[in-house]
Amino acid sequence: MKLKIGILLAMLAVMAPMANAVIVNVEVGDRPYYAHVPGYYVGRAYWVWVPGHWRWRHHQRYWVHGYYARR
Repeated sequence: MKLKIGILLAMLAVMAPMANAVIVNVEVGDRPYYAHVPGYYVGRAYWVWVPGHWRWRHHQRYWVHGYYARR
């Protein structure tokens, strides 16, 4: 009898987390992560895109990646 009760409790313990419903939505489409616009507002601050460019340092060129800067 103890074995049956133990198995029943183990099954209930395993199934208890499954009782909570989890909804997962996966969308596939043309929605880029970055908005390709010249700038955007966050509150009262305006952020603009500074494109990537080459720079010189120690007589060598290196690439500076594009980034958003506050204006």
